[in-house]
Amino acid sequence: MTNIFDELNQLDYDFFFLVVDKFLDIEIPQLTNFHSIYDQNLSTKNSGFLISQKSTQDFIHTTVEKSGHKVAIVPFKPSAKIDFVCRQNNWTLIANPTQLNRQIEDKIKFYSLCNQNKLPVIPSLISHFSEKSYLEAQNKFGQTLVVQTNFGWAGNSSHLSDNYHSLKSVIEENTIVKFSPFLKGYSLINNCCQTDRGLIQSPPGLQYTGLKELTNNPLATVGRQWPSLAPTHIQQQIKKITLDFSQILAKLNYKGYFGLDFLVNHDQVYLLECNPRLTASFALYTQMEINQKVTPLFLLHLAEFINFKSESDLNIDRFDNQHIIGSEITKKDSNGTTIKKYSDFIQFSNTLTPLIDQEIMTKVI
Repeated sequence: MTNIFDELNQLDYDFFFLVVDKFLDIEIPQLTNFHSIYDQNLSTKNSGFLISQKSTQDFIHTTVEKSGHKVAIVPFKPSAKIDFVCRQNNWTLIANPTQLNRQIEDKIKFYSLCNQNKLPVIPSLISHFSEKSYLEAQNKFGQTLVVQTNFGWAGNSSHLSDNYHSLKSVIEENTIVKFSPFLKGYSLINNCCQTDRGLIQSPPGLQYTGLKELTNNPLATVGRQWPSLAPTHIQQQIKKITLDFSQILAKLNYKGYFGLDFLVNHDQVYLLECNPRLTASFALYTQMEINQKVTPLFLLHLAEFINFKSESDLNIDRFDNQHIIGSEITKKDSNGTTIKKYSDFIQFSNTLTPLIDQEIMTKVI
């Protein structure tokens, strides 16, 4: 293992990771100044609410009084409340500004941003949701549509539909939406870190989407694995698209962790969305990197926001590392919330159309 753990342990910082979903927590015992804050009895599952609690702030103050360190707050996702509390207490925030996060994560603005920069996205129609616009989209793209609102999580902002009335109770009339054709194919993801020394990106991973045993939403993500099994020429397309997108992020002064989602349809790679924050797979991927003695992107994310320049080997060109192997599956309830998770340092599927052995499935169903 590179010595970045030793380097971060010697800094005068304590890192506090805000956890409101236990399935998104991470354990890094090698990092002795890293602390997860989780309250299973929290009435509102929100990081901004968590950091504003007296018990949370007392724990932070007590910890740094003992260590003599400065406070660094690590949210899974930025929020205005976290920004405010960090400013109020003069704490370092390990995240990009909330406004920048929302600008990039907004599915409507993301589509426009990609179009402006000539990145490959699925042709779509941006319009106010109405029966007229729905029929216009069907006339343009076919009977079955993917209809998306600006924001969501675990697929709850994306709807597969073949008639307007099926969505009337889900999407409010005149809401701005993105209509797209439903394309068959397979979904890939990657994890990346934007550093002052350049972009560092993972190999593509295969995303498990809509497996009936794990979710009732055909568009919901229910796991992922590395390796992706995608052909080399597809992986190279992803590498270039990611590099091109990172140049857009650089112009926006974005730094740190992010992930991209892709759809592969008949050898054409489409960029679907960006998660401009820690990703749902970041904990798994970090453990996979540690398992192969590769400097974790997550640690580089921490270092980026405290302006620390690691002397360790960054393994910048890790894209072709075939030894970073691992998988996880997650079971969702009817609201899209994860209720079980299972992971291991093996690949769960041997096909691009995910087919997971029943013995593995029994770990979560």
